[in-house]
Amino acid sequence: MKTVFFTQNVKRGGLDTFIINLISHWPGKEEIVLFCNLSHPGLSELRKKLSGKATVVAYDFMIAQDIGVKLANFPHIVRLLFRGGFWLLGFPYLILKTTRMFRCSGASRLMVINGGYPGGDACLAATIGWSLCGLGPRAWHNFHNLVLPYSANPLRRIKEKIIDWLVARAAAGFVTVSQACMLTLSARSILASSDNTFIYNGIDFNERKPELVPSCELELPTGANLILMPAVYEPRKGHSLMIRSMEKIIKHVPEATLLICGDGNFAEMSEVRCLRDDSTAAKHIILQGHRCDLPNLLSIADVLVLPSQEQESFGYTVVEAMAAACPVVVTDVGGLPEVVDDGESGYVVSHTDVDALSEKVILLLQDKRLRRRMGSAGLCRYQQKFTAERMAWDYFNLIDVG
Repeated sequence: MKTVFFTQNVKRGGLDTFIINLISHWPGKEEIVLFCNLSHPGLSELRKKLSGKATVVAYDFMIAQDIGVKLANFPHIVRLLFRGGFWLLGFPYLILKTTRMFRCSGASRLMVINGGYPGGDACLAATIGWSLCGLGPRAWHNFHNLVLPYSANPLRRIKEKIIDWLVARAAAGFVTVSQACMLTLSARSILASSDNTFIYNGIDFNERKPELVPSCELELPTGANLILMPAVYEPRKGHSLMIRSMEKIIKHVPEATLLICGDGNFAEMSEVRCLRDDSTAAKHIILQGHRCDLPNLLSIADVLVLPSQEQESFGYTVVEAMAAACPVVVTDVGGLPEVVDDGESGYVVSHTDVDALSEKVILLLQDKRLRRRMGSAGLCRYQQKFTAERMAWDYFNLIDVG
């Protein structure tokens, strides 16, 4: 038996963490193959982490996110015409390409791993393509962010509904990462009647012991209280709220330093950098790109903050913090209130309340005993609900056919 996972990804982050933990702890003994787009910036890390556990196959057929790169040297009018043509004919093309790929794979079952819904067109096409192959039971369609409502544009809405109808008929069902995320399927009536469920994400935080991060590497002042915000540089993650909060925090805890790190394009990172530079707390805020050593950072952090504003289905970094016995402060968005036991393993505050966010961070920074108590409670919660082994078994039982 050969189990295949298919994904399309544009950034390094939580989706990669999910894939690595799922496949690394897969309880079955069958051969595993992961299909991932060649343009994914985290592809080499997936290959490294899954070496000996899965065969990672990079597909290079055209997907929408690659058009700008592959046609970069063509005239602007050519790129516009190609984008228009791909919008009309790209989806049938993706169905054809994924169908052919699966037929050559020798696979007996498939789960599609999508960043969101509708998410990547290749993921939607793969669900349909697999059903056309007839190689095994229908695929479960896994998605990791809240379902977006139909477009207000009439033509786009018609196209989206047609694709939803095809995907719903082709899929065994939809599985996501939290109850809050699952409930958003109601935003698309065609999907609402499909089989659906949720399985909490899990991690293995015991793979290696954290290493000391030199203070000079982070440019931390002596005796700093470190607030860690690991998040991609997208507005939905709440960078603006956190930077405004820091202006209040440093008035009560002058030693507080905020480290923001994550993946993002030049424009996204520049926008946050401008917010930081215009802030009165600028000297207390460090901006860095994506880091692969979150356990190391958590070992020296006093608190982890995730001030998400929207589209936060779960919050992987929050679970990683709890596994490291680091207290957390999060907003009441998406699945975050399901992950954090408010008042026990951390705090949940309104996503619009900068004062509440500041107050809870200050409270933790000023009370070491409170940090230890909440950190211990978070570790227990992780061990009970969010281990990679538990997650992998739940997915295995979901798609297992015998």
